[in-house]
Amino acid sequence: MSFVYITEDGAFIKKRGGNFIVGQGDKEVMEIPEAVMDGLVIIDTVQVSSRAMVEFLRLGIPVTWLSRRGAFFGRLESTRHVNVFRQEQQILQKGGPFYLSLAKKCIAGKIHNQLTILRRYNRYADSSTVDEAVRQIIANLKHIPEVQDTEELMGYEGIAARLYFHALGELVPKDFAFTKRSKRPPLDPFNAMLSLGYTLLMYEVYTALSNEGLHPYFGFLHTLKNHHPALASDLMEEWRAVIVDSMALSLVNHHEIKIEHFEKAEDGQPGIFLTREGRAIFLRAYEKKMRTKNQYVEGVHSYRHSLAHQVTQYAQALMATNVDMYEPIWLH
Repeated sequence: MSFVYITEDGAFIKKRGGNFIVGQGDKEVMEIPEAVMDGLVIIDTVQVSSRAMVEFLRLGIPVTWLSRRGAFFGRLESTRHVNVFRQEQQILQKGGPFYLSLAKKCIAGKIHNQLTILRRYNRYADSSTVDEAVRQIIANLKHIPEVQDTEELMGYEGIAARLYFHALGELVPKDFAFTKRSKRPPLDPFNAMLSLGYTLLMYEVYTALSNEGLHPYFGFLHTLKNHHPALASDLMEEWRAVIVDSMALSLVNHHEIKIEHFEKAEDGQPGIFLTREGRAIFLRAYEKKMRTKNQYVEGVHSYRHSLAHQVTQYAQALMATNVDMYEPIWLH
């Protein structure tokens, strides 16, 4: 099972029999059996027939629309999985001890995974800057169990993140070096990859949450605000370094993505983004990563399956208000 990405301007997708047909102009390029599609991500201007939309809803296949820069436009999804009792519990637990304990676990897992990435890649780089960042992050991590509220927790998370991204910039080729995380817009090529990767990852989590009947906008860690799926942001934290950061490092260190695969914003505004060719390389690598087998949960599963398992685990812990039922992913 996999996600399909359609990125060509002017492409179309329609339904015929048991297959979705993808084409461009007057040519049909491929047929995708409905049974193998978990989700569809559309980038740029793509026409989706009304029959295809109905079939996506009937089959429970979510469709996500992104701009060529990775901005989120919206989703088409069925509401048949909605579980009002789980969503009620999400609201009732807001501000309580269960959510704070869960938030501590998730942030500790996230920071542990960041440390593992830095240590792994610094075996070859042998950077004293990275070594010092690791020491400071470890000292910062020790405060997590004692925090009294999520604001204090996010303060320590922010310190760790700044140290982590500064160190991460030391571990990439010179052309991709950076000193800090920049978002809307990304200001350098490596940040451009992180931004697109995090967007894709967020809507992987969003899909898994919807499948569990949960409300993606009511979280336990990030502040509630309009237009932001806080719970998807919360549960993706432990996965950022595991999936996106490690993949981006691999792409640049193995020269699969090069500096010519990036371009400045067309309108003269600040920002660096992947070119169409660069985006295609990145999306292939991302989907390959999501289908790669791992052993983070019992058995051998794809990252996509493991992520969905974590969301299921969260739903079960939520309904039981038992934080011990949720264990974050710990990179090893």
